[in-house]
Amino acid sequence: MDEVDTFKLKALDTMKQTVTTLSSEVEKSKEYIARAESQAQAQAQLNASEDSLLKLEG
Repeated sequence: MDEVDTFKLKALDTMKQTVTTLSSEVEKSKEYIARAESQAQAQAQLNASEDSLLKLEG
Protein backbone atom coordinates (compact mmCIF):
# COMPACT_ATOMS: atom_id res chain seq x y z
CA MET A 1 0.00 0.00 0.00
CA ASP A 2 2.86 2.39 0.74
CA GLU A 3 4.21 1.87 -2.77
CA VAL A 4 0.88 2.88 -4.27
CA ASP A 5 0.73 6.00 -2.10
CA THR A 6 4.31 6.89 -3.02
CA PHE A 7 3.51 6.41 -6.71
CA LYS A 8 0.44 8.63 -6.44
CA LEU A 9 2.39 11.38 -4.69
CA LYS A 10 5.12 11.29 -7.34
CA ALA A 11 2.50 11.32 -10.10
CA LEU A 12 0.76 14.33 -8.55
CA ASP A 13 4.06 16.17 -8.23
CA THR A 14 4.88 15.43 -11.86
CA MET A 15 1.44 16.61 -12.98
CA LYS A 16 1.87 19.82 -10.97
CA GLN A 17 5.19 20.49 -12.70
CA THR A 18 3.61 19.80 -16.08
CA VAL A 19 0.70 22.15 -15.42
CA THR A 20 3.07 24.87 -14.23
CA THR A 21 5.23 24.51 -17.33
CA LEU A 22 2.26 24.45 -19.69
CA SER A 23 0.72 27.49 -18.01
CA SER A 24 3.94 29.39 -18.57
CA GLU A 25 4.04 28.35 -22.22
CA VAL A 26 0.41 29.40 -22.72
CA GLU A 27 1.21 32.87 -21.34
CA LYS A 28 4.16 33.17 -23.72
CA SER A 29 1.90 32.13 -26.59
CA LYS A 30 -0.69 34.75 -25.66
CA GLU A 31 2.00 37.44 -25.73
CA TYR A 32 3.22 36.22 -29.13
CA ILE A 33 -0.30 36.19 -30.55
CA ALA A 34 -0.94 39.71 -29.26
CA ARG A 35 2.25 40.97 -30.93
CA ALA A 36 1.40 39.21 -34.19
CA GLU A 37 -2.12 40.64 -34.22
CA SER A 38 -0.79 44.11 -33.47
CA GLN A 39 1.68 43.87 -36.34
CA ALA A 40 -1.05 42.64 -38.68
CA GLN A 41 -3.28 45.58 -37.73
CA ALA A 42 -0.43 48.04 -38.24
CA GLN A 43 0.31 46.54 -41.65
CA ALA A 44 -3.37 46.73 -42.63
CA GLN A 45 -3.49 50.41 -41.62
CA LEU A 46 -0.33 51.10 -43.58
CA ASN A 47 -1.75 49.38 -46.65
CA ALA A 48 -4.98 51.37 -46.34
CA SER A 49 -3.02 54.62 -46.07
CA GLU A 50 -0.96 53.75 -49.13
CA ASP A 51 -4.12 52.92 -51.08
CA SER A 52 -5.63 56.29 -50.11
CA LEU A 53 -2.50 58.13 -51.25
CA LEU A 54 -2.46 56.29 -54.55
CA LYS A 55 -6.09 57.24 -55.17
CA LEU A 56 -5.31 60.88 -54.46
CA GLU A 57 -2.36 60.84 -56.84
CA GLY A 58 -4.23 58.95 -59.55
